Amino acid sequence: MVDSYTLADVKSFYDENFGAERTTVYVVGQFNAEKIKEMVKQQLGSWRKGTEANYPVAETSSKGSVKIIDRPGAPQSTIYYGLPVAAPDSKDYIALDVTNSLLGGSFGSRITSNIREDKGYTYSPSSSLYTNYKSGIWYESADVTTEFTGASLDEIKKEIVRLQNEAPGIDELKGIQNYESGIYVLQNSTPGGIISQLNFLDIHDLPESFLVDKVKNINAVTPEQVQEMMKKYIQPEKMTLIVVGDKEKINDQIQETIKLPENTKN
Repeated sequence: MVDSYTLADVKSFYDENFGAERTTVYVVGQFNAEKIKEMVKQQLGSWRKGTEANYPVAETSSKGSVKIIDRPGAPQSTIYYGLPVAAPDSKDYIALDVTNSLLGGSFGSRITSNIREDKGYTYSPSSSLYTNYKSGIWYESADVTTEFTGASLDEIKKEIVRLQNEAPGIDELKGIQNYESGIYVLQNSTPGGIISQLNFLDIHDLPESFLVDKVKNINAVTPEQVQEMMKKYIQPEKMTLIVVGDKEKINDQIQETIKLPENTKN
């Protein structure tokens, strides 16, 4: 596919997607704002307008499926396990973000404590709340020892179900909230970090209050909200599971943990 592209294709893509109409210039630092604005106009004022930005919303699916990609002899299995969830413009997003950190998105999270610290199945498991325009995805990823592929999936599901059935304690949640608040403050400590935050607002059509009130809203999340987010969004029966590993050794393990559909791909 890469070899098929021509210089004409590249020029055509540039003409269709690059231009002043869909460009935002961010400048962060200590400076005279009016002088910077004038400088930007001088340097970029003659740039052609181009086309308006057009961000198609991803079509999501959460029907539940399993794909095993065979890698004979692999000593580890790479697991990706997730589904579509709320986008950043949702009222649930902050609570879902805190829930992700508690479940698997921080070093002190439940899944990490389970399959890394307690079981020793993997070195670096992590869950992510990944955002696209008007859509979001939650997934757990981990490189696990081949012989513990099924066991790792089983423990991940157990932690999901446990948090669905029982709200976390106040102390556990407060530790995660302190972590999330601290990470947010650190992200705003450099010019590049501030630009990333402003860009996040622009991409997702969010008001400035999203950033201004973020620490307050993080710390307002309750244990009951975390449990609610788990029930509402993190549903194993709707998840897509992708595993790259030695199929001969992991297929039966996965079969015992998650029912494989007849059309499972190799």
